[in-house]
Amino acid sequence: MKRAPALAGVLLVLAACGGTGTRPSFETVQGVVLEVNGDLEGIESFVLRTDDGEIIEVVPAPDGDFRFPPAHLHDHRRTLEPLSVGLDRSVDPPLAVAIRDAGSPAWHTGESHAETTTTPSAPPTTEAGPGGPVIDLVITDGSVDGGVRRVSVRIGETVTLRVDGNTSGEVHVHGYDLYIHLDEGQGQLTFEASIPGVFEVELERDHTLVLQLEVS
Repeated sequence: MKRAPALAGVLLVLAACGGTGTRPSFETVQGVVLEVNGDLEGIESFVLRTDDGEIIEVVPAPDGDFRFPPAHLHDHRRTLEPLSVGLDRSVDPPLAVAIRDAGSPAWHTGESHAETTTTPSAPPTTEAGPGGPVIDLVITDGSVDGGVRRVSVRIGETVTLRVDGNTSGEVHVHGYDLYIHLDEGQGQLTFEASIPGVFEVELERDHTLVLQLEVS
């Protein structure tokens, strides 16, 4: 947060000198918000996972071109609607000089990035349990067997996630902020699908996506 005034001063000097010198390198990336640090009054930083799989902690620039209030990033973290972010990597952590909704055709048509890039050979199974759908995932050596896909459930249903395999750590259900602790690769979680949206389920250790859960 303390680097932003210094960066603004550098830009003013460059402008006064007729644009000579080395300008910061700006680039545009697209991705989803994994974490937001701050409250509705102010956002200190947020963690973005780009479509290329890069995990970046980004600080909003004080004078950035933001097409919505920064607090809206909390909604993007909950719904995983993609963002388009203009980055200045000349400072560490990078500055977000522009933030806007990505307007991804895949998002608006209900198709997920995982579905358009992954062809599951043995998708996770879904069955109806006594209280609602049961979703079985097998995670082997840090990745889900059969690839990542989206599973849809109805709002208000009781959903059970069952994990088997050989991977340790925790599985995180984003948006609901629920975790499955894997004991010798196995774990289970039952919860009410009370929040609508599309939520990523991933291995918390390295943010590996294992499932997209759609609640509608």
